Amino acid sequence: MIFVGEYDYSVDSQGRISLPGEWRSEGESSWVALPENDSALLLMSESALLAFFAELQKLSVADPSLRLAAARLGSLARSCRCDRQGRLTLAKNQLEQAGINKNIKLIGAVTHIRLCAPEKWNVEDVDSRISGTLTSVAKLGNDNGALAALVEGVLDL
Repeated sequence: MIFVGEYDYSVDSQGRISLPGEWRSEGESSWVALPENDSALLLMSESALLAFFAELQKLSVADPSLRLAAARLGSLARSCRCDRQGRLTLAKNQLEQAGINKNIKLIGAVTHIRLCAPEKWNVEDVDSRISGTLTSVAKLGNDNGALAALVEGVLDL
């Protein structure tokens, strides 16, 4: 599944949020929320997180620090299920740590969803923080500069 776009929603008194219809999949009702270090939550489908950990496990077999990192990620993660109305219940402590109160912004990040307080999503600040990173990543591709041109054109870098 691909997650694109931005949505503004409210968090109800039980810590529930609605997922946009196009982000809901018939067979996917289990999700995992992880805190990010910049006052946001990363929301991934359980299947996507398991695929990520399967790759990490291949690398961590011989690396104790990677195994420890996987354990730390697992300890911070919280499972949540999507109900029939398309609502997820998020852990109250995760919402508080991310500074999310009544309003929430859901940002499609292609492979996952970023959840944050609306005032924490400042596009100009984000663009300035990521410009060098995206340009470097785009130039790594073997596509004769097409990815770099796309990144620079879309983000006006």
